[in-house]
Amino acid sequence: MRLEEAQRLAEQITKEILPHCKRVEVAGSIRRKKSEVNDIDLVLIPKPLLKHRILNTLQRKMNGKVTKKGDKTSQVIIDGVRVDLYYALEENFAGLLLFRTGSMRNNLKLASRARSIGLRLAHYGVFNGDERVDDNTEEGIYRILSLEYKQPDERE
Repeated sequence: MRLEEAQRLAEQITKEILPHCKRVEVAGSIRRKKSEVNDIDLVLIPKPLLKHRILNTLQRKMNGKVTKKGDKTSQVIIDGVRVDLYYALEENFAGLLLFRTGSMRNNLKLASRARSIGLRLAHYGVFNGDERVDDNTEEGIYRILSLEYKQPDERE
């Protein structure tokens, strides 16, 4: 689907689930502003005890069909479009947003850079052994890897 159509649907979904979330950000190819989009990726922090309402809302208000329901991810089909929901916590939001924004090539480049300096890039941030060493910002992840920050639409 075209980027503009995907952005409209992502905005509509975000509007519906926002009352049940502390934060919702569009990730993936929409965030990278690709002209063609296959699915919608959302990274979100559910409000305490309201996580179950997110999928209920998408089913009820947007006629969504839940195809996967999990603790860390869920998937819903809305108007024939796959919507992937990635659940984060405040302390790992930036790492998950960075990873889910991609691209896969960019993620591999960042992970390779981390390994080359003795660190590990994971879905939730940059680690030295078991210790997280980034500041929970995308810019901070690039900085700890000694790389210049790239805006999502500049990422390969």
